[in-house]
Amino acid sequence: MKKKAKKGARAKRVLAASSQSVPEMILAAVRRIPRGKVCTYGNVAEVAGLPRRARLVGTVLRQTPAARGLPWYRVINAGGRISFPVGSDAYARQRHKLEAEGVVFAGGRVDLRRYGWPARDERLDELLWKP
Repeated sequence: MKKKAKKGARAKRVLAASSQSVPEMILAAVRRIPRGKVCTYGNVAEVAGLPRRARLVGTVLRQTPAARGLPWYRVINAGGRISFPVGSDAYARQRHKLEAEGVVFAGGRVDLRRYGWPARDERLDELLWKP
């Protein structure tokens, strides 16, 4: 009978295959989001090689100092909405930054088919492994 893998075994395998730490992998994925595009927390996790770890992406972004020049504002939730409470300073700051890059909001949402990255028809392998 096979033993079940312990929690975190996937993350440890990813770490063993990479010279970067998990937070570095996530931050590298966020830095790859093009200007004028947005990416969901889940897609950032996939691009970083950590599928199904969307909450970890949020944790890493929350714990990252603001002075790192990271385009954190390009990361939104799977519904195409900003995750900060509507009316908060953080919500206004993120929306302003996205609109300055040409991202359009309709009913408080971003059209992920138009502004989402990576594009749905783009293969993940090509995104991860192209030079």
